[in-house]
Amino acid sequence: MKKIKKVNVTRRIKVVLEEGKDSLISYGGGLLIDEFIRKLGLPEMIDSAVKVKKRESGFKESEAVLGLAVSMITGSTCLDDLVVLREEEAFKEIWRHGDIPHPTTMGDFLRRFDLGHIRQLESVLTRAFRTVYANGERMQAITIDIDSTLDEVHGSKKEGAKWAYTGIRALHPIMGFIRETGDWLHSRLRSGNVHTSEGAVSFIRECYHKVKDLADTVYVCMDSGFYDKEIVAECERLGIGFSITGDQTAPVMRAVQALSENQWIKIEDRVWVSELAYQPIKWPKAYRFVVRREEIPSGGQMTLLDDTVYRYHIIVTNRNDPAKELVPFHLDRAIVENLIKETKYGLSLDRFPCQEFHANWAYLTIGMLAYSIVSWIKRLALPSMYKKKLLKALRYRFFNVAARVVRHSRKIALRFAQGVHRFNDIMFAYERIVSLSFH
Repeated sequence: MKKIKKVNVTRRIKVVLEEGKDSLISYGGGLLIDEFIRKLGLPEMIDSAVKVKKRESGFKESEAVLGLAVSMITGSTCLDDLVVLREEEAFKEIWRHGDIPHPTTMGDFLRRFDLGHIRQLESVLTRAFRTVYANGERMQAITIDIDSTLDEVHGSKKEGAKWAYTGIRALHPIMGFIRETGDWLHSRLRSGNVHTSEGAVSFIRECYHKVKDLADTVYVCMDSGFYDKEIVAECERLGIGFSITGDQTAPVMRAVQALSENQWIKIEDRVWVSELAYQPIKWPKAYRFVVRREEIPSGGQMTLLDDTVYRYHIIVTNRNDPAKELVPFHLDRAIVENLIKETKYGLSLDRFPCQEFHANWAYLTIGMLAYSIVSWIKRLALPSMYKKKLLKALRYRFFNVAARVVRHSRKIALRFAQGVHRFNDIMFAYERIVSLSFH
């Protein structure tokens, strides 16, 4: 007689999809962004400075700029994603800065930008930046870390998309960040085939004038792509303390090798620092060159000959800090690579939506505004445990949190789901933002 095997069948509960009448919102934490923008006065700043439209009718410049910025913050990766916020009716209950533009309208808006309009938008960022920094104590020093990055472009129709030195077709923005705060200070879009230091002299000058009144001292750190006598001369003219990674040319390495052993100071295991005065070929004078020497382990095999191998890092500077302090300070500039990654992976700013060069530059600048809004909220309003969190983490802890919109006679309420563990953090941040007072 055959045994019958019993099979447990779990019956699936029937699921019915219905369109309800409840006012639900996917981005309840967008209220933090809305309130911070209102407190800072960004709509008024934009509408008073940016004059892209030819006619007064239709949406304001601030509606388009801030609509795209909030779309970036909440996770959009292209202009078409504007539809997500645009079609969520309940979002209009908490967003007080005009309608979210249609993707086609936004594309038309970006294509109206020329270089003058971009400068207008940059002036808004500068004004907002100074307003935020004036709200706190004056900084003793501000360090500007400058670097560039390649954003690959597929296809040849985008203006400025050229073959870069890495063999890819790309655009090549240059960026400046404030090391002490992580803020994105300045950016400029460039063609893919330009050298790293192309336009860096004027870029440094623009960065400096944005922060010169905010701190007692301004420093700038750059890698070897900016090792150039014109850049050094401009830093000295502006009174900036610079440190730049130097090229390891044959003449400078001969000078390094000529240093006696007692001129090296040990700062770590297998690591020494030293310095020398050196005048590169065609440079007008000698500068201070600080050298880091690191011993590369040989693998433990003993020989009769001294075959020790070293790795060197050379820094040209006009600063007077001791070498053992300056070297670690300069090497900390590597943090700028992580900040650039945040612009790409947090805001998708390695993808440019338009064919026109200035339209994409405007898109990058609005992205810089979105980055700044998040950076300022993080620093001024969020609990301390979130100060170093990436945008992707903040997005799902604060901004992209579902809620129900409940209307009362004179107010609206956002009701978050019971048990949402981050409700207290959202409430804390909102109260901090409401209490802010910018002058």
